[in-house]
Amino acid sequence: MSESILFRASAIGARVRAAAPSVGLVFALLFATVCVPIFAVKVAPLNDYINHLARMHVMAVGGSDRFLSAFYAVDWQLLPNLAMDLVVPRLARVFDIYTSGQIFVALTMFMLASGPMAISWALNRRFEPWPLVAFLILYNQVFLVGLMNYLMGAGFAMWGLAAWIVLRERSILLRMAVSGAVVALTFLCHLCAVGLYGLAIGSYELWLWYRRGLKVDRRLALDFAALAVPALPIVPLLLASATWGLAAEYEWSAQGKLDSITMIFRAYSDPIDIAVLAVCAAALAWAVRRSLISFHPAAAVFAVVSCAVFLALPTVLFGSYMADQRLPVAMLLTLIGFGSIRLGQPAVARAFVFLVLAISTIRVGDVTAQWLHLAKAHDEFRAVVQGLDRGQKFIVAYADEPQLSQREQDAISHLASTAVIERSALVSTEFTVPGKQILRVRSPYEDRVDTEDGTPPNISQLIAATMVEGAATGHYWDRWQEKHDFVLVLFTERGRANPDPDLLSLVHDGNGFQLYEILR
Repeated sequence: MSESILFRASAIGARVRAAAPSVGLVFALLFATVCVPIFAVKVAPLNDYINHLARMHVMAVGGSDRFLSAFYAVDWQLLPNLAMDLVVPRLARVFDIYTSGQIFVALTMFMLASGPMAISWALNRRFEPWPLVAFLILYNQVFLVGLMNYLMGAGFAMWGLAAWIVLRERSILLRMAVSGAVVALTFLCHLCAVGLYGLAIGSYELWLWYRRGLKVDRRLALDFAALAVPALPIVPLLLASATWGLAAEYEWSAQGKLDSITMIFRAYSDPIDIAVLAVCAAALAWAVRRSLISFHPAAAVFAVVSCAVFLALPTVLFGSYMADQRLPVAMLLTLIGFGSIRLGQPAVARAFVFLVLAISTIRVGDVTAQWLHLAKAHDEFRAVVQGLDRGQKFIVAYADEPQLSQREQDAISHLASTAVIERSALVSTEFTVPGKQILRVRSPYEDRVDTEDGTPPNISQLIAATMVEGAATGHYWDRWQEKHDFVLVLFTERGRANPDPDLLSLVHDGNGFQLYEILR
């Protein structure tokens, strides 16, 4: 009898060992697939990405560039928004700034894809194929906005949950130390990532407490200490940081709640997104009807608690937009980690792998095609500014009547930041907001840039500001014609007439933009 049990156990172990490389191989193939768009273009056409990358460049070159060092200063502070700032400039010592940015984006993708796999392994102690479905939603609207620091933090939060589960029965001091390290990492990435980690481990502990019959005893006190003590430094750190000065900037929006659900599954093409969603829903319904999919009981607690927090979160928190809208994607990725699928029959296993690979390839193909198209404006503008003198000063304005689609506007909204990288320029829209970034504009130039994360003026506003002698509106674009060298008009169409030929000379009529030199 004992020999029979040992034989069956060894056979099961052999199957697990045989399955692990298969899951790993599919994971590697899927990861290589989702990285195709990242390395297919020099600059990922994400909304804020090139602006952040320009800051990385300023940090990487340090004082070796006399123009950048005259315009900008790095004011190191412990802000909950430093993931790129700590990683990319160091990568730039080995690679160029564009490649360094691509590596960081790929690392972010890896953290998001591997996080659910880590949670699944922690719960089951084996590599399950189910977490591979995380690849289906890696390209979502939150990612396409370019919230890299938060998404990197979300990956650390999921790995932190996996570590918490694995160490659950180990020494409380070890649990505190590891949890403290995760809190520190997520804090450096983004404040919302700290919240996600707290939600995840708090929900898991709540489920364990429920399973223990809601007993109030010494074990509960120790578990609460392990949960709370590592998070205590967050309070003084936040109070001491410049981010606390943005505490009054918050806004709650019901519309944002509805939009955030669709943001999980949307990429660029609605027909493709809808078709993919329909196929996934049909496959999920088929699997549920046959009881192939199951979830760990703690998943229900996490879903309820995180949904309650999501509904309560404001859309703007500490001056950061999309505070609530960025949460559902991370919630779903975490919930995927709690799941498991039973693929007993080889045909079912092959169908599952084929479906995940096929859908991922379709979505990646759509993103790649869109990025190759959207990146043309970046390539064109980069070629244009390379012919200009270094150390020029750019002011950004929007067209009075934007002629581009919303996704085209999002892709080039920070196009001017390319000039910071290529020609050591001062750009009016470069992120230099106290409490959000560590980049500052030096005092001789600080009145020429937006330090409040506002919306650039329309070109008609710029022209109107020159009509009255000595007019001052209190905006950074007052007397712009004296303080800048070039005007970059975004979201316009080719052939649009010069708004003021006496003041502006057209340098380049581009794909969605026009660059004018200011005539003295």
